[in-house]
Amino acid sequence: MSHQIQHLRPDQAFTLLQEKPVAYWPLGLIEWHGPHLPFGVDAFNAEAVALRAAEKGGRVFTTLYLGTEREREPELLEWLGFDEEDWIVGMDFPANSLPSMYAREEVFAIIVRENLRMMAAYGLDLIVIISGHAAVNQIQTLRRIAFDFNADNDTQVIVTLPFVTNEAGIMEVGHASRIETSVMLALHPETVRIDNLPPSNTPLNNPDWGIIDYFTFTGQPTPERTLHDVDDPRQATAAAGEEMLNKATKQILLQVEEALQKS
Repeated sequence: MSHQIQHLRPDQAFTLLQEKPVAYWPLGLIEWHGPHLPFGVDAFNAEAVALRAAEKGGRVFTTLYLGTEREREPELLEWLGFDEEDWIVGMDFPANSLPSMYAREEVFAIIVRENLRMMAAYGLDLIVIISGHAAVNQIQTLRRIAFDFNADNDTQVIVTLPFVTNEAGIMEVGHASRIETSVMLALHPETVRIDNLPPSNTPLNNPDWGIIDYFTFTGQPTPERTLHDVDDPRQATAAAGEEMLNKATKQILLQVEEALQKS
């Protein structure tokens, strides 16, 4: 039996509800992920982890292809190799061939709130929002909505991401770099074109490719503002992607059990 609500009849959905009243809701968007990856990386990642988690009980609601972004702060712009006064929203770098689809923050919030209201009507104990898009303002918006929702409803909401954190609590995931490329090789290898990137002995400049390693996001860019070798997408493998998906699923399942114990 599928765990996705759109594939279920009422009797099937009711059975899963009785077994475990938990719903997973994947969120992604249409966003630039370099010239070598599809626009739907974030949603594909979140949905895959949601489906794996639901194998332990629960249902998966229809993936929302919507997200929000803000202008880059001066410090991060400098880390990326731009001028600190440049106006760049999210990953929409000037050199990109096509723009991302970022909703205004207030529009995104309204749609999320309304979806939560409708999901809660199914008598759920817990809704797990899995956001494949890790923008700061997106996560802050989701957590603020969850906090407000939890204060007024029996159904509780938690917000998480389909990424693994290290022992220091840092997500070692960049943007369109090694991990996300590995995940796509594991899930949808037909969508990945590593040969759209230059040969591996050619440094990848951040502004020109819209590919960012996690060191840069944490304030440790290279002097040349190129990718660190350890997070280079040309080093990606399907095996690494599968490992990340499994670890992220286990991490989320632990969060779910902890939330259920508190409810």
